[in-house]
Amino acid sequence: MLAFVQGKIFEAFYIQPTGALLYCIMVIAAFFALFTAVFGVHFGFIKRFFAKVKIRYIILALLLVIIAGWAVTLARALAARSH
Repeated sequence: MLAFVQGKIFEAFYIQPTGALLYCIMVIAAFFALFTAVFGVHFGFIKRFFAKVKIRYIILALLLVIIAGWAVTLARALAARSH
Protein backbone atom coordinates (compact mmCIF):
# COMPACT_ATOMS: atom_id res chain seq x y z
CA MET A 1 0.00 0.00 0.00
CA LEU A 2 2.82 2.39 0.82
CA ALA A 3 4.38 2.05 -2.63
CA PHE A 4 1.01 2.66 -4.30
CA VAL A 5 0.29 5.74 -2.19
CA GLN A 6 3.74 7.14 -2.92
CA GLY A 7 3.01 6.87 -6.64
CA LYS A 8 5.22 3.86 -7.31
CA ILE A 9 2.47 1.94 -9.11
CA PHE A 10 4.73 -0.56 -10.89
CA GLU A 11 6.63 -1.29 -7.69
CA ALA A 12 3.31 -1.88 -5.92
CA PHE A 13 2.35 -4.39 -8.62
CA TYR A 14 5.72 -6.12 -8.18
CA ILE A 15 5.41 -6.31 -4.39
CA GLN A 16 1.78 -7.47 -4.26
CA PRO A 17 -0.08 -7.69 -7.59
CA THR A 18 -3.53 -8.27 -6.12
CA GLY A 19 -3.26 -5.43 -3.65
CA ALA A 20 -2.22 -3.00 -6.37
CA LEU A 21 -5.07 -4.15 -8.60
CA LEU A 22 -7.58 -3.66 -5.80
CA TYR A 23 -6.14 -0.21 -5.07
CA CYS A 24 -6.57 0.73 -8.73
CA ILE A 25 -10.18 -0.44 -8.65
CA MET A 26 -10.79 1.56 -5.48
CA VAL A 27 -9.26 4.70 -7.01
CA ILE A 28 -11.63 4.38 -9.98
CA ALA A 29 -14.59 3.80 -7.65
CA ALA A 30 -13.61 6.82 -5.55
CA PHE A 31 -13.40 8.96 -8.69
CA PHE A 32 -16.91 7.97 -9.76
CA ALA A 33 -18.24 8.49 -6.22
CA LEU A 34 -16.68 11.95 -5.99
CA PHE A 35 -17.91 12.91 -9.45
CA THR A 36 -21.43 11.76 -8.55
CA ALA A 37 -21.37 13.57 -5.20
CA VAL A 38 -20.09 16.86 -6.61
CA PHE A 39 -21.95 17.06 -9.92
CA GLY A 40 -24.91 14.74 -9.32
CA VAL A 41 -24.18 12.78 -12.49
CA HIS A 42 -25.70 9.30 -12.66
CA PHE A 43 -23.59 6.77 -14.53
CA GLY A 44 -26.00 4.46 -16.35
CA PHE A 45 -23.27 2.28 -17.81
CA ILE A 46 -22.39 1.00 -14.34
CA LYS A 47 -25.96 -0.16 -13.76
CA ARG A 48 -26.06 -1.78 -17.22
CA PHE A 49 -22.73 -3.51 -16.56
CA PHE A 50 -23.96 -5.10 -13.34
CA ALA A 51 -27.24 -6.06 -15.00
CA LYS A 52 -25.39 -8.00 -17.71
CA VAL A 53 -22.61 -9.49 -15.60
CA LYS A 54 -23.66 -11.65 -12.67
CA ILE A 55 -22.23 -10.72 -9.29
CA ARG A 56 -21.07 -14.29 -8.70
CA TYR A 57 -18.83 -14.07 -11.78
CA ILE A 58 -17.28 -10.87 -10.49
CA ILE A 59 -16.65 -12.48 -7.10
CA LEU A 60 -15.19 -15.58 -8.75
CA ALA A 61 -12.87 -13.46 -10.91
CA LEU A 62 -11.80 -11.46 -7.86
CA LEU A 63 -11.05 -14.65 -5.93
CA LEU A 64 -8.98 -15.98 -8.83
CA VAL A 65 -7.00 -12.74 -8.99
CA ILE A 66 -6.38 -12.85 -5.24
CA ILE A 67 -5.22 -16.47 -5.38
CA ALA A 68 -2.95 -15.75 -8.35
CA GLY A 69 -1.46 -12.71 -6.60
CA TRP A 70 -0.67 -14.69 -3.48
CA ALA A 71 0.77 -17.51 -5.59
CA VAL A 72 3.14 -15.07 -7.28
CA THR A 73 4.19 -13.60 -3.95
CA LEU A 74 4.67 -17.04 -2.41
CA ALA A 75 6.68 -18.28 -5.40
CA ARG A 76 8.89 -15.20 -5.26
CA ALA A 77 9.48 -15.66 -1.51
CA LEU A 78 10.33 -19.35 -1.94
CA ALA A 79 12.70 -18.57 -4.79
CA ALA A 80 14.47 -15.91 -2.74
CA ARG A 81 14.73 -18.25 0.23
CA SER A 82 16.33 -21.03 -1.78
CA HIS A 83 19.16 -18.79 -3.03
